[in-house]
Formats: sequence, C-alpha cells, structure tokens
Amino acid sequence: MRAAQELKNFVREARAMLARERDLAEFEIYCASAEHRVARLAYTSDIPSRGVEELKSHVADGFTLRVVMRRDAREIGVATEAGDLSLEALRAALTRARSAALVDPHFPGLPGTARLPGLPKVANRTPSKPGPAAADAAVGGLMRAGDAPLVEAAWRIVGGALEAFTRLPTAAHDHRPGLVLGGDVSLMRDRMALASSNFDGLRTEAGAHFTCTVTALVESLGAKGTASALGATLGGMRAAAARAGRDAVLRALALGGGQRPPGGTYRVVFGPQPVAEILNYMVVPSLSTGAFHAASTAYHGRFGAQVMDERLSLLDDPAAARGAIHRGLTCEGLPARRTIMIRDGRLVGLLSNFYDSHRLATDEHRAEKLGPLGAEQTGFPPHSGYRLGESAVRRFDANPGSAATNLTMRARGGKSERDLIRAVGEGIYVGRVWYTYPINGQRAGDFTCTVSGDSYLIRKGVLAAPLAPNALRINANIEQVFAHPLGVGNRTQPALVWGAPEAYYTIALAAGEIPFTAIEASQSAME
Repeated sequence: MRAAQELKNFVREARAMLARERDLAEFEIYCASAEHRVARLAYTSDIPSRGVEELKSHVADGFTLRVVMRRDAREIGVATEAGDLSLEALRAALTRARSAALVDPHFPGLPGTARLPGLPKVANRTPSKPGPAAADAAVGGLMRAGDAPLVEAAWRIVGGALEAFTRLPTAAHDHRPGLVLGGDVSLMRDRMALASSNFDGLRTEAGAHFTCTVTALVESLGAKGTASALGATLGGMRAAAARAGRDAVLRALALGGGQRPPGGTYRVVFGPQPVAEILNYMVVPSLSTGAFHAASTAYHGRFGAQVMDERLSLLDDPAAARGAIHRGLTCEGLPARRTIMIRDGRLVGLLSNFYDSHRLATDEHRAEKLGPLGAEQTGFPPHSGYRLGESAVRRFDANPGSAATNLTMRARGGKSERDLIRAVGEGIYVGRVWYTYPINGQRAGDFTCTVSGDSYLIRKGVLAAPLAPNALRINANIEQVFAHPLGVGNRTQPALVWGAPEAYYTIALAAGEIPFTAIEASQSAME
C-alpha cells in the first residue's frame, strides 16, 4: 500500500497543475490506496490439509480526476488511472476527461460549491483532526501490522477449534469424526487524499479494520456451527481469534442431529446476524436519497411516518467508540457525521452523498416520493458519500455513493434473548441466514433467505432441538419483522454481513407469523 506522504504529494502537485488549466471551471483529484489481506482457513481432520493457506492480497492504487468545463457549468468529465501516480499519468487522464465530458442537467457542481436548498453552504476550511480512536487506527495497530499477526490469528482459530473438538466424549468421535474448518481472517486498510478547486488545503485520511469468520462442520453429527467478529484494533483481532474457533466447534457439537420441520408459519426469534442480514439487503438500500429519488425504496411516500415499531431506532455513526470503521471524512472531502435514519420507529433521516442530496432536493416529484410528512424536510446533509469497493475499503475507481459505516439498531424496553424465547413459546430461533435478497423488487419489501445454521426449534419457551442447516427458507416482508415485533432485545451485538460496506451492531427480535418453506434434504447438502 502506498505511503500517506506519497498520496499527499501527488494530489498537491496535481492541484497546482490543474489550477493552470484555463478551460476548467472546477476540478477534483481523488487518490486512494487500499489493501485487503486474507488468511484463509482450510483444515480437514480426515485428509491432509494446510490448516492455513498462503496469504492472499488485493491491492488497488490510483486516482480519479473530475473536471467541470468553463464553457458549461454542468459539463463534467471523469477519468481514472490505476497504479501510476505521476504528472504524466495526470496529463493523460486530463485529456481523457476532456474528451469524455458530458452535460448532466442534474449536476450541482463539485462538493464545496453549490448551495443545496435548505442546507448551509459547505465549509471550505480544512476539517479538524480525527478523534483518538481513528488516529490510533491510522498510525498504529492494524495500520502498521505485517503478515505475522494475521497468520498468528488464523492459527489461533485452528488451535482453539481442535482443542474444543478433542474434548468430545470418545463415543462421539466415531471412526470418522470429520471435522472441517473454513473461513478467514481479513485485514482491510486504506488511505485517501483529495484536492479540489473548491477546498483550501488537502483532505487526507487513513483507516483499518479486521473481520473474522469461521465455519465448523462435524460430518459424523451432520452439524454446522459458525462464529464471526469484527473490530478496529490489533488486540481485538487477537482476542477474537482466540475464541472464534472454539465457539464455532462448540456450536456445531450442540447442533448435531438437526431436525427438518415442515414448512408453515412460525413464531420466530431472529438473532443479531439475521437482523443484520435483513437490514443490509432490504432496509439500508431503502434509506438513501438515491433510493427515494429513483422511487425504489420500500418506504416510498413514508418519510416522517412510522415505519417500524416505536421501540426501534436505527442510526449510523462513523465515530462510534466501539465501531469497527472510523471515518472523519467522506470520499467527497466533507465531514462524516452521525445520521439518525429511524428514531422511535419513525423515518427521520437518509444516507446521502453530495450529488444525490441535490438531486432529491430539486426533484419535481419530491413531494410524492417523500410523502405528505416529508414536505417539512428541507434537505439531506451529504454526510455519507463514499467511494467504496469490497470489504468497505476506499477505492480510487469507484463512483461516490451513499453508504453507512457503523450501523446500529437500538431498542427501548428490550428483553434478554432468553425472555424473547420464552415469549415465543412455540416456534423457531433463527441464529444465522444466508442468500438474502429482495423478491418482487426493492420497493415491495419482500425478501427471501435460507436458515443456514446456529438455529433451534423452540418448544415450551426453551431451545428444545437443533435445526438442520439449510432445512428452511424464509419468504417474508420487512413489515412482518420490524413493524410489530412480539419483543425486542436489550443487547446490541456486532454482526458480520459478508461483503457489506457497513459494520452492523444489532439486537435480537421476536416476530410472529413468519412464513417458512421446507427445503428437501437433497437440495441442502452442507457446504
């Protein structure tokens, strides 16, 4: 990954060069360097295996140039360059940007120039330094970690899993115990530097976080258990690795001989991971200015209205103390700030970038799209404009979009999971789902997902029997989950959603009347 000083030097020189181009009314140079390093787990008890695979990495360096032509304030050209941070590469990109320039009737100017209706003009001064947590992540810990801590963490997972597995009673081992471990420990790091004709000075920032996922299969029991973690410190990665392998194996052992109940309608307790999955694929994509402008949101015409149970709130905080992702700046050079989207069940805010804030504010159909209560909303601050790739790292070649950072669901008057299970009485505890996606379009709010593991049948208010992995598929609507829950959890827990740009911190929820479809055993062979 490129050094921070190299990025700063490049954008500083690029700004000086671009400022001399007389045909440009505005310009922006965004430079980023990102790295995703992965230590994959590959252990099998019955055949020779490596245990931990050779480290893999994905590195992306480069810049994007955006220019606005003086002949037309809405004519914008864009060009990207990978790997080469030189003035020769910048000159070539400028030529391409000029030749590719198009007139966009919705273009409000680059960030820092246009006054959005109802919003104050964006400040031009250099933003303040990030808080201690962000600074620590940027200058030490994960940011400076080499390969050794990543490999060590992966082997800690394997060691913890084997220690837990060898505690099995002799009779349970069978002649082919069949322990299989999969998953990975990943370290994501990025640096960015931005210079613009509309900002004084440079905008720079760095960030790092880790994720850890483990799946344990015990073939002799036909069982699967999982564990996951995410965080922003080297110590957190070591602690997560020390318990992840053990937890995944112990959960798998507890899930042996899982049952395959028939399809039907059940009362359900959703654990934190399923709640995070549903939020990620169904709710969060509906909570942006872009989604409202495109009329593709499940909350079309309901801004300001009650969209969830009054006990529930949903917010994004890029400076959350316990959050895995720490950001003080967006990828548009603007301050990254807390956004409350749902307060006490009411939709009160949206994630937004600079372009989409303007586009929705000037939309002639804005009243219809937001709804009658949205008329009082004068604007949506662009506090969530990021250029992200996979695993939430900043990408030089991504377009600005609206994304959350540390997304948290909170509840008032919550209960423990044990109390939620007791309240359900007879039903299903869903601990993990996958293959979650909308059906009938995002706006309908309908979704499907498969119960993949860590789940149980609930009988007489207790967890009575394990559920076989991939035995049931949920086909429901977000209203059935969030609008009238039987109960809400009192503990916010981290939950990892594979490939999501956000870190999730969610609660458990109890819901009634959730439809399930049975999956034939031949269709649901464990992976």
